[in-house]
Amino acid sequence: MTGIESSDRESRIRPWLSVGIALFLISPFLVWLTAIDVSEWTRMDFLSAVSPLGNSFVQASLSTILTMAVGFALFIAFQSLKSERMKPWAESVLLMPNVIPPLFIALGLLTWTPLFGGAFPFGMGAVVMAHVLLNSGLVALSLDRMIKGRAMGVIEAGRVMGVPPVMFWRAVLWPLLRGDLMSLALFIFSLHFTSFSLPLLLSGERALTLEIAIFDAIRIQGRWDLAVLLALIQSAFIFALAWVLPRPFWPEMGHRPGIADLGFRLPPYLVFLPGLVLVMGWLHGLLVSVVTGWGQLVVPELIESTVTTIAIGLGVGIIHLLIFLWIAYVSPNFRLEKFLHGYLAPSAAITGFAMILIPVDDWEILKLVFALTLISVPLLYRWMVHSVLVSLEQQVALARTLGAGWMMILLDVVWPQAAPTLLRASGLAALWASGDFALSGIVLNDEITLPLLIEDYLNNYHFEAAQLLLIPLVAVGVGLYGFFRGAIRFVTG
Repeated sequence: MTGIESSDRESRIRPWLSVGIALFLISPFLVWLTAIDVSEWTRMDFLSAVSPLGNSFVQASLSTILTMAVGFALFIAFQSLKSERMKPWAESVLLMPNVIPPLFIALGLLTWTPLFGGAFPFGMGAVVMAHVLLNSGLVALSLDRMIKGRAMGVIEAGRVMGVPPVMFWRAVLWPLLRGDLMSLALFIFSLHFTSFSLPLLLSGERALTLEIAIFDAIRIQGRWDLAVLLALIQSAFIFALAWVLPRPFWPEMGHRPGIADLGFRLPPYLVFLPGLVLVMGWLHGLLVSVVTGWGQLVVPELIESTVTTIAIGLGVGIIHLLIFLWIAYVSPNFRLEKFLHGYLAPSAAITGFAMILIPVDDWEILKLVFALTLISVPLLYRWMVHSVLVSLEQQVALARTLGAGWMMILLDVVWPQAAPTLLRASGLAALWASGDFALSGIVLNDEITLPLLIEDYLNNYHFEAAQLLLIPLVAVGVGLYGFFRGAIRFVTG
């Protein structure tokens, strides 16, 4: 009887826990709505939002078009790889820009400044270039999984029937996959539309996007009313995108053979080009900085910033793991899954200033940890966590039929099998957090992190010292990721 009562109590609590997850994720919007005093607003000029909105739309559109085009080329090159041993390496290189902090991408590009006559071409072009490097590999592998998961049968049939490649793409693959392709393109667009870190470093003063406009409205002008207007416009745009995203774009799949022929050929080792651009930039910058950058470093600042960075990354990883377990406990839940698939995280500027609006002093690091968590949980859920939870739904249903309680299912069924994925996702969140400088620059006042120290050196034209700090930053990020990955062996035995 006690077990039945416990199960009934859990069944009553789970819907409220699902609501709690949704409220936690949308909390930045709730803070803005409750903390802003509209009586203090001045008369706003709505035309002031037109230019940032237009710049954001143009920048995101250009970034998305080029990212999809380059991603398609990388996908074709990936299919041209004949060696099965090379494909895991190629996948790792293609995803590398997505698993490193944006600061690494910016520094990798800035190192190529001599190619531009000694002056890096700051502006929208630089931001678009960074976005293409960041997400084209993700597009390539998404297309690979998408086609192998949904179209392998028709590809084989088309090959047997001798359908010409152009006709096959136009008449067969496009009608079959256009919903998935639209979902992928809209998701990539949303990432570019709300991008904050890369425009903050690379846009210069030529293109004021919504993110930068919100940042400037508060930090420079002290105009919370204008910031709220811009935030509402951006949030409405994000929610509109969320509603039209039809389905996830990263299906879980086991090993499947490569696609033999899609009618196009590209050099196979083209897949390594984006990673090579970044790695060669880092190596060149480090070689120069090792010689000239040591004298610009301040050791006490370096030690303090390293410790703070470790604490922030570790906190973000642990909270991610707890939230993923929270989601796993209330799953399967169709409404929550639909919300998480449709929900796009608020922008970094909105989230960061929401933390400032919370009337709690001396908790800046904790606020930053929660802000970074709010930004990356939806993306990591869509990318990694959802598929593993869906794969366990039948086992959960069987366990429920046999009378197991929800907590027992979580601990004995879900956790042992989902732990590797949940820990990898948490480690990736910790790695991203260790390289954050945009949110940190908004939320933190007195504390300093390695990325903030790098940004300070860049602003003071100490480029060699900034490059040199990549060494401890990489060590911290890889160490945090390794910490969570290493915990897998203790879970799986």
